[in-house]
Amino acid sequence: MEAPFTCCNAEGGPTSPASSLQGDLLSSAAQALAVQKLEDEGAELILLEDLQAVMHEVAADIKAWSSSNFAVVKRLQDAERNQGSVELMRSLPDEGRLVAVKRMPTKWVCKDSKEFGEQHPKSSERPWVDLGLLRKLNALSFPFVCTLHKVLRSPDETFVVSSYCTEGDLFTWCGKETVPSPGKNREKHMLPIVAQIFTAVRWLHEFGIAHRDLSLENILLTRTDAGDLCVKIIDFGMSTLAQVCGREVRGKLAYQAPEMHEESHYDGFLADGFALGVVLFGMAAQDYPWSCTKRKSCQLFEYVSMFGLRRFLENRKLRQGNGERLIQVFSPALTELMAALLEIQPSCRPSLGEQCFSPEATGRNRRSVWDLAWVHGGTDSPNSAARGRTASTLSACGAQGIVRLTTLDRQRSDCSESGSRKMVRCWHGSCFPWSAKVWR
Repeated sequence: MEAPFTCCNAEGGPTSPASSLQGDLLSSAAQALAVQKLEDEGAELILLEDLQAVMHEVAADIKAWSSSNFAVVKRLQDAERNQGSVELMRSLPDEGRLVAVKRMPTKWVCKDSKEFGEQHPKSSERPWVDLGLLRKLNALSFPFVCTLHKVLRSPDETFVVSSYCTEGDLFTWCGKETVPSPGKNREKHMLPIVAQIFTAVRWLHEFGIAHRDLSLENILLTRTDAGDLCVKIIDFGMSTLAQVCGREVRGKLAYQAPEMHEESHYDGFLADGFALGVVLFGMAAQDYPWSCTKRKSCQLFEYVSMFGLRRFLENRKLRQGNGERLIQVFSPALTELMAALLEIQPSCRPSLGEQCFSPEATGRNRRSVWDLAWVHGGTDSPNSAARGRTASTLSACGAQGIVRLTTLDRQRSDCSESGSRKMVRCWHGSCFPWSAKVWR
């Protein structure tokens, strides 16, 4: 694992105006109190030695699996990268409490993190990092992750028992009949959820964690006893304690920040911000913007790279709509926010309010998502951030004839990654990207 990047400790930092806004938008009083405590006391930077110690504790605490203690309710999803699955079960010794149980082959997980590293030195998925960070974040009372109850083991399988999220993942949320169709009413439903997501990822970064696999599938929703809808971030298996990452491509193809595919190092926090831009697009459009961000692999991403997101939205039709262009469906303020997060150049992306991007730490004034109108409930953008590339750049690209997509809809079926493919969660209807398949 990479050495921790240490500039992101918020301890002792002043509470920013954005902090009160974040608190106001949190749906749960418990969440708001936990975030306020973080603001008051500062985040504890998680060090590599801390994580290693916690992973050792998790391995030492593993108990024997007894099938008589659990009753399977249903299968929730596959866990392909961990060669297993996630099932909803009732924990019978705990009065039948519903829990989520991830089942993985012990041959894959190994007995501890040390053995896993020896057996799978090149694996991008690291289950012990996932377990260690989850245990550590639970110890810090971080409200935006599931509770790790226990890890159990049989001769052939390892079982990770954690709290169950009643509402499923964001992909499921996108297709619910109770959620309005794309448009301003849908954006109103999105806002409190997105505010929680921004707050959650901001504080992960303050702890020093770059998630690197944020997606609709890795953000869950659950109802509290009071009826509040709360966000939970899952799957830390690709996370790192380094803000600056070197030549490591992580996450699902559509969510990968383009700089991950370059030869130079990249900022893991800003890469997370790009992934959140794709999440925001998916929530708003019930669709993916592209299939891949690797250059020359997806014509849609090439178009955005050269002409900007706004021009893309002017040409792109709403899936299952009545011919509306996305620029007509999204509010100007949402377009501004998405365009900022999906900036090709990471230096132009806004922060999530992290202290390490503050003027005191960097000597420059980087925008924060909390400075943009949409998170304040606005629909009209007060500035031109959503306009994408300048007119001169657009003119130059057009003059060179680099990309000429007279009709984006005609190009949709051409956007797929060559080579080995695995089909995962999809928008029902037909073929990705406009109907259904996204490729890892």
